[in-house]
Amino acid sequence: MPTVLVADDDADVRRVLRKVLAASGFATVEADSGAGALALVAAGGIDAIVSDVRMPGVDGLAFYDRLAREHPALSRRLVFLTGAARDPAVHDPIEARGVPLVSKLTDLSIVVDAVRVALISA
Repeated sequence: MPTVLVADDDADVRRVLRKVLAASGFATVEADSGAGALALVAAGGIDAIVSDVRMPGVDGLAFYDRLAREHPALSRRLVFLTGAARDPAVHDPIEARGVPLVSKLTDLSIVVDAVRVALISA
């Protein structure tokens, strides 16, 4: 069973994603910050990542940039999730990095599909 790291500072979002991913056959681990996510990645056993963009401290973009330097294969299995997908200040840097972006306001099955695509295309 693949393990998905869910990184989001909102506990309710993490809880919902944990349930949706578990119902789709994924194990999950959770981090409430980019720094916490980096620690879990360093510990190993992560197959894919769903990360919020806007988090305090190490935000999603800084998390991704460090992940790309230290774990490039895993960085290709990251999906960003944000409530600000239409904001150019959020969308443009993510698009420049070539990372999938899903709106938090969408059907969460799209998140599951994005994780599946990330796992098979990396």
